[in-house]
Order: sequence, then structure tokens, then C-alpha cells
Amino acid sequence: MSDFSMFQPSPQPRIKSRSMGVKLIVVCGLALLMTIPTLFVGSLVDERSRVVESAAQQTNAGAGGQQFILGSSIKAVDSYRSVTRSLKYVLLFLGLVFLTYFVFEATTGKRVHPAQYVLVGAAQIIFYLLLLSLSEKIGFDFAYLLAGGATVALLSANAGWVFASRLQGFRALATFSLLYVLIYMLLRLEDDALLVGAIASFLAVAAAMYLTRKIDWYSSLSPAETPGQQVAPPVQSNTV
Repeated sequence: MSDFSMFQPSPQPRIKSRSMGVKLIVVCGLALLMTIPTLFVGSLVDERSRVVESAAQQTNAGAGGQQFILGSSIKAVDSYRSVTRSLKYVLLFLGLVFLTYFVFEATTGKRVHPAQYVLVGAAQIIFYLLLLSLSEKIGFDFAYLLAGGATVALLSANAGWVFASRLQGFRALATFSLLYVLIYMLLRLEDDALLVGAIASFLAVAAAMYLTRKIDWYSSLSPAETPGQQVAPPVQSNTV
């Protein structure tokens, strides 16, 4: 008596994949959505700025000899104004960082989940909270240095973890460092800020176009298409 049976592998969960063009649209949508929490940061800045301005006015109307307190209040108000100006570039911040991650994703073939983009955006929102809280203690310039340095280090390390490559981590470190230096320059170049920001944005988009020139935007990026990986064919065995 012979029994013939065929071994069938267990069904694997099907992973939905989308074209790179659709993924870029999703990333742009996430960048826009992540600007919404910054409205809370902006309202917090306005509230604390009004409190300091009110205290400065009361001090000025009272004892005129308290110049130290009045000078500290004016310095705090200037820090709040600088933070408010930096919030105006939040979309440029998020857009260029998300674009950098997307270029890494497209050129390396490593899939990045939208939740990971959300975490990157959350890190940049926390940057503004750090900038606000530190600027009240040590001034805007040193606060930007500390908050920006910590955020750049975190985003660069995250790029190395996500793409499993130290090279991508160092590339992210160089890119994000230039980005945060650029934003600081925009905050200090009041007259030419629009011109410098427009030129920098143009160059960033041009670089993204060049780096993604060989990408088939209609193709989907799935684990089976990841470079260096091959999907093994199903194994069949006959038992007699």
C-alpha cells in the first residue's frame, strides 16, 4: 500500500507594497501632518512671552533701578521671538529631513515604515520644546547649539539603525548638520533669509532629483526586491 502526499509550505503573510511614487506622496503628507503639533509649541511660546513682557512692564513702571531684571526680561523676550521665527521654518525642517530619509530608502532599497517617519517628526517637534526651555535658561544661541546637536545626533543614529549601515548614519549626520546650520543662518540673516532659504530649497530638490534619477517610480519596493535578498522557491517533496 503506497501513500502519495505532497508537502505544501505554510502560507506566508502577504505584505502589501506600494509604488515609490505613492510612497513619496505619503511622506509629503506626513510632513504636512507633523506641522500640526508645532501649533501647540507656538501657542506655548506666545503665552510665556506675554508673561515675561507683562512682568517687564510692571518692573519698568515700578522701581527704575532694577535694570538687571529689566535687561533679563528683554533678553528672554528676544529668545522667544527667535523661537517663534524658527517655527516658521518647521515645514522646511520636516520636509528636508523626510526627503533625506526617503532618498536613503530609495537608493538603498531598505523599506521604511511610515511610523518611523512619524518618530523622526516627533524628534524634530521635541527639538522645539528643548529650544524653548533651554533658551529661557542659557539664551537662544547656546540653546540652539545644544538642542540642535542632540537632535542631529539622534536622527543620524536613527538613520544608522533603520538602514543598518554606519555609512548612512554618517551621511545623515553630514546632511542634518548642514540643515540645522542653514536654519540658524536663516534666523540670523533677516534681510536675506527668503533668498537664502529659496536657494537652499532649490538645491535640495535638485539633489533629490539627481540621486533618484534611475528609480522606476512605478515599481514597488517589497522585501523580495531588496538588494542582496532572494526569495527561495517553495520546496516540494514526494513520499511513497
